[in-house]
Amino acid sequence: MPPSSSPEMSAPEPAATRRYDLDWIRVAAFFLLILYHVGVFYESDDWHTSSPRPIKGIEIVMSLSSPWRLALLFLIAGFATRFMTARLSPGPGGAGRLAWSRTGRLLIPLIFGMLVIVPPQTFFQVAQYTPHLVEPWPRFYALYLSGEHDWGITTPTWNHLWFVAYLWVYSLVLACLLALTGKGLATVGRWLDRPLSGPLLLLAPILYLGLARQLYPVFDRTHALVDDWYLHSVYLPLFLFGFLIARSERIRQTFIAQRWAALAIAAAAWLAWQAYLLTWTGLPGDLQLWTPFAENPPALLRIAMRWTYAAIQWGAIAAILGFGGKHLAFDRPALRYLTVAVFPLYILHQTITVGAGAWLPGLQLPLAVEAGLLVAITFGGAFAGYELVRRIPPLRPFLGLKLRSQAAKRPPRAA
Repeated sequence: MPPSSSPEMSAPEPAATRRYDLDWIRVAAFFLLILYHVGVFYESDDWHTSSPRPIKGIEIVMSLSSPWRLALLFLIAGFATRFMTARLSPGPGGAGRLAWSRTGRLLIPLIFGMLVIVPPQTFFQVAQYTPHLVEPWPRFYALYLSGEHDWGITTPTWNHLWFVAYLWVYSLVLACLLALTGKGLATVGRWLDRPLSGPLLLLAPILYLGLARQLYPVFDRTHALVDDWYLHSVYLPLFLFGFLIARSERIRQTFIAQRWAALAIAAAAWLAWQAYLLTWTGLPGDLQLWTPFAENPPALLRIAMRWTYAAIQWGAIAAILGFGGKHLAFDRPALRYLTVAVFPLYILHQTITVGAGAWLPGLQLPLAVEAGLLVAITFGGAFAGYELVRRIPPLRPFLGLKLRSQAAKRPPRAA
């Protein structure tokens, strides 16, 4: 008998109390991602546009969050999806509604972003690195859509919106699993409750992420979806793991109890990782601490450092969930506003950063003033765009917002 035909299995999960700590963490993680993209503009490596005055050593600051920032967002997306499905019947019906809901909220903004939000980023990129190939905008946009050009860029492209594409695909994978298993995934989550209510909550994810990291030399990060096997081996399991453990109060309390241990693991692993990078690759210019080795690191050391990287990833995530669960379990009007606003801000922000980054260096401002202005323009422009779009009902779905009439009928969902 299929799972959905059993009376016991056909009842939806009871509604959950809203997890305000996850709302705060999600908002903070997206804001950190926006700041990170501003920082990328000042790295020594080329980006969509890059500062002619890179900030030496900024990579060290950015490496504080780069191992775990997006992994945390996918984990929280799994939490949120579990709360979202709490009122849906299991089986094909509920799974179909989940797939339809996620398609409307993710695929529409993704397509809109690739056609409207991202093309200016490509224009500024071509203008900086291959200015002789720049065409007037109508011609440029036609070439962008056709992909028949010599820019060295595959178009149309999604740039920073790869996160949206991956999340949509992972949501469809989850919907298929729900359709096949009914409440089977919830049962798996209950099986995890007791064994993960102790040290295993810190150790098991590090063990898995360290194994996944061994794929990195074989499958580099591409953000192209179809061949990004290393990132899929990290982000999809974290998304599903978040779905499985989202409703466990015992695991939530374990995160809180282990928050200091998790922070110590992340900090120690990060220091070891930085020592490894400095020893074998060094730093440019006046930030050089010692002469790095010219040879490649030994194979065993490289393997060990992949486990170290995994310890940074999960240690930081577990610490954030623990400290958030302890100190952020409260509501505020600002949180209710930002919880809705943060996804549209994410969609809009990078085009503003890239465009402002192409313009600001020409003003020859002091570097600190320029960087502060770039942050202010990015956030100010993204908030202005959100405030405009949210007031025009037909435009709301293009930034992942519900139509006003739908939003008014339903209470906000958890997380």
